[in-house]
Amino acid sequence: MNNKSYLFGLLMVLLYNFLDAGKEVYSGFLVQENHPLSITFIVFSIAMVFFQLYGVSFSRQNYLSTMRSFTQVLILNITTAGSWISFFYCMQYLEPAVASAIITGVAPLLIIYIAPVFFKNESHQYKTIFIFCITFCSLWLAAISLREGSLTYNYSSSEILIGVLMAVICSVFSIFSNIFSRRLSDRGCLPSSIMAHRFYIIVLITMSYSLDSSGYKGVIEILSPGIAILAIFGVVIPLWCLQHGIKSLSPARVMVFISVNPIFTFVFQFFDPRLSPTLSSLVAILLICFFSLASELWGIKPKGRGEADGYHGIPEDRRN
Repeated sequence: MNNKSYLFGLLMVLLYNFLDAGKEVYSGFLVQENHPLSITFIVFSIAMVFFQLYGVSFSRQNYLSTMRSFTQVLILNITTAGSWISFFYCMQYLEPAVASAIITGVAPLLIIYIAPVFFKNESHQYKTIFIFCITFCSLWLAAISLREGSLTYNYSSSEILIGVLMAVICSVFSIFSNIFSRRLSDRGCLPSSIMAHRFYIIVLITMSYSLDSSGYKGVIEILSPGIAILAIFGVVIPLWCLQHGIKSLSPARVMVFISVNPIFTFVFQFFDPRLSPTLSSLVAILLICFFSLASELWGIKPKGRGEADGYHGIPEDRRN
């Protein structure tokens, strides 16, 4: 991997983190007033229409050829639906810092064992001790926020358990979305083409629920400038950035960089009067950032002779 590709991928993932953190705080406010599935339907309908129009207008050939990888696209649709539906349910029961800490903290630990199954040349790139430290600090942050949030919102134990379960499910689905997005990129699919085809299932599922429960009139009443802003700045732009990051970096590296997301969420929480960030939360977040940086500087395993990272330097026809 050349330095230019690495820096571009890093920039795209960090930009995704910034926008995604704002989305977590903002959507946490929206789901208190509207059903998560109705919001998901409207947000991703807007995103799908945007990317469909973009693909047809500016990259029609690649837009059409992406569907030749039908199995990969289908799985990506399933993982996308699973990650976002579980995310919006998670935000109904957990404050943004808790959700962000669990989702981004569990993912690096899981992906270093899952990625080699899908990419035969992918070694365990990071030393496990640093990844364990990221996960531990993330769960510590979640525990701090849960204790403080339960006093603020008076959530029951069952509601908190549902929120934590949804966060873990979201993390697992996000890992597989990362992996299958990478596989499509390795087959020559452009980020805009992948984005154009990944929302079919989530729109169908959420549309079915929204129309059955609220009807067309109810959906139109939910539609507001606030939800349109969420669609553009919380889905379209950040996922486009993330797709470019996935194209430039390995799945494990993407997840390690995403693990610093809680620090952005922490900052955005100052703009929400419902939330009160604390010093103990800041300490946990700084430790997450430290171990993420440490894993990148000192925690990468040296490669043996002839060992590839699973993505670069492999002929196109031999990639997974």
